[in-house]
Amino acid sequence: MIAVLNTSLTCKWAKQIGDTSWALLPVANRPLIDYWLETCTGMGIRSVHILLGEGAKEVEDYVRSGDRWNVVVEYVFSRSNETAVDYLKSISNYWKNGLLYFGGPFFMRRRQGFRPDGFKKLQTCCHKFGDVPYFIYGKNGEELSVLIGDCIERNRGLEEIHINPYVMGSIGDYFELNMKMVRAEFSRYVTAGFSGGDGSSLGYNVRTPPSSHLQAPILVGDDCRFGAMTTIGPNAVVANHVIIDAFSELTDCLILDDTYIGRNLEIRNKIVAGNRVIDPSDGTTIEITDSWLIAHNRQDMRTGDVVRYLILWCVALAIALVQVIPFCLLLPLIRISGTARFRKKQYHDPNTGNISLPVFIKQTDRKSVVYRVFRALSLDRFPRILLVLRGRMFLCGQPPMRHPEDDEIIKQLSHYYPGVFCYQDYNSDSDRLVDSLWYAHIRSLYEDLKILVKALVSRFLSAGRKTTMDEK
Repeated sequence: MIAVLNTSLTCKWAKQIGDTSWALLPVANRPLIDYWLETCTGMGIRSVHILLGEGAKEVEDYVRSGDRWNVVVEYVFSRSNETAVDYLKSISNYWKNGLLYFGGPFFMRRRQGFRPDGFKKLQTCCHKFGDVPYFIYGKNGEELSVLIGDCIERNRGLEEIHINPYVMGSIGDYFELNMKMVRAEFSRYVTAGFSGGDGSSLGYNVRTPPSSHLQAPILVGDDCRFGAMTTIGPNAVVANHVIIDAFSELTDCLILDDTYIGRNLEIRNKIVAGNRVIDPSDGTTIEITDSWLIAHNRQDMRTGDVVRYLILWCVALAIALVQVIPFCLLLPLIRISGTARFRKKQYHDPNTGNISLPVFIKQTDRKSVVYRVFRALSLDRFPRILLVLRGRMFLCGQPPMRHPEDDEIIKQLSHYYPGVFCYQDYNSDSDRLVDSLWYAHIRSLYEDLKILVKALVSRFLSAGRKTTMDEK
């Protein structure tokens, strides 16, 4: 039997919380995907396929090889035009002996009558939300083939073994699930010793002064700090790395990772994620700009990204110093001959929305040695390298997205790093969307240097001929 965990589905309400993949959003301070993998362990499933989409890097960093759950994980990127059913059909040989499928923000709420051995009694079934299957289970390949082909819910499925199939279709559903967990249901998912008799749970390295008041039931994660005279609870879920300053009161609320709560604040019936305060009843989101009130207590940018940016900025400076003299000598010759010229075109910008970038365009079809030398030395990218030095672009990254031609691609990117050089400079079969998603997933200093070297060498060896990047 294999398991397929689909984290590639779009979950619009999760974007209100931040950039964290919905599969990693905590339910009672445990990522949703953790419950899925725990179910795989309990059922003795060793082989797990994880379909990746937005937030792929974060999901892969959390799950890694799957050793913590005693499973072997294989990662697969989901295609934009492929549904979950299409993917399951394409791997039908893998689930001849059984399949467990989770997809979307789906949680299995255990009722009081649930027993760990209940899955042994579970029959082939499919639970859907709208037209999308969120749960599929079967031990028999023939029954699964019919079920996956028709996506028919044959019986009550999970409800027969005292599990309520809970689909989080809105941010209100997500909030309500966490409140249900803290009020009564958390103890059904942990063994004795991890929670107190009053239904509360505190993680590791939680510092509470004697004057702070904790009212059960509450769930508190790891590495939290509470100030003097704070009141936490009842019905408060506080995630990891949270700081709550003095004299603040939190009741019936959900505080997510890496959040700072300032002094003298009263928070009720709200979700707080970093500097965002969300009303789960209608999804209203307010971003607090005053860091003394509510803020992130960690930087958004990874340390690796900062180091990579600084090193590549120095590399860009070195390239600019080498190119400046040839650029000043050859550009006047090209202008006089009328062979080519720079024109500004509109592109998307991650900070300001739009930006005008210089594009080097050939004016005539006649051959020109100066033109080919100019391009072979990548002098046509010199103006963009200057933008790197100004902090407006990256030396290596994703292909700059045109406006409005690439608007649909931009909508599918959670991270946008427009680079002077990219995969398209040396790969003629490059796809802009696929390359952009892959770069956001794998970006590193090594990857950037590999792109830079390959792009410069490829452009030099092609003697100034047009590349896929130029055609775009």
